[in-house]
Amino acid sequence: MIGPDLIPDSQGAGRFLPWVVAVMVFFAALAGLVGLVLHQATETWSDDLSNTITVEISNRTETNDSKGNDATTIIATTIQTLNDTPGVIEVRLLKNSEIVKLLQPWLGSGDILSELPLPYLIDVKLSPSRQPNLSKLVKQLNEIGPGIQIDDHKIHLGKLVRLSQSLQWTMIACLAMICFATCAVVIFGTKSAFSAHMEIVELLHIMGARDGYIARLFLWRAMVMGLQGGFIGLAVTAAAFFVLWRLIGDLEAPLLNNLILTPLCLLMLAALPFLAAFLTAVTARQTVLRELLRIS
Repeated sequence: MIGPDLIPDSQGAGRFLPWVVAVMVFFAALAGLVGLVLHQATETWSDDLSNTITVEISNRTETNDSKGNDATTIIATTIQTLNDTPGVIEVRLLKNSEIVKLLQPWLGSGDILSELPLPYLIDVKLSPSRQPNLSKLVKQLNEIGPGIQIDDHKIHLGKLVRLSQSLQWTMIACLAMICFATCAVVIFGTKSAFSAHMEIVELLHIMGARDGYIARLFLWRAMVMGLQGGFIGLAVTAAAFFVLWRLIGDLEAPLLNNLILTPLCLLMLAALPFLAAFLTAVTARQTVLRELLRIS
């Protein structure tokens, strides 16, 4: 009885199919996870930085300004001005220990931080529904004392979001190209197997076998080989990401330490072998049907 062995494992172009699928699954997992991690990071940045500004007071205000006010007076007046500004819902002066903690990922934990002239930082939360007039606020703060600046996180956040979105679209384009390349390899392998077994196909036709039956013989073999390659690629991907995550864990980078694989990422990663098997099976079936239509 003729079984689903029309695409042999040990000869012809079909023997390379599992390994090609494994490579494609690895790159698809890489592109997909990078895109998902970027999306997760963008949401985290948006949650942390949107509707917030930072007011920086230079440590040079420790000496009296031109009006004779000392640093304590300037800080107190600045906080009062911020609290009186419409649209400001919370004002908090950061402690030196908090500032040092913010700088440690970039400068390390050595004595350099104790030698640096740390500025005074005021964390300001804004109302989402009522944004203050920052231009007016800057003028008011400049009248209080020198060296007072406002860091509007929306400017930096907008650049990060645009960069992240561009990279996400690039990853989507990579996924599309990977799927296209996988289909091309399956089509080539299926046509080669079809040509190599043309006598069997013609005999099945003479015996009255329908095109759908012949296509299923190729479909099942392609699906099995695609599934094998998918699990190989998944194993390599898991090993590679385990090593990368261990390396990332050793870095003191604030933008990377909070990145984790969400359940959605893990679910999509586990589904890749089955998606690869489905793609190879459907492509093989359609290729065989087109070839049968051409010779009939």
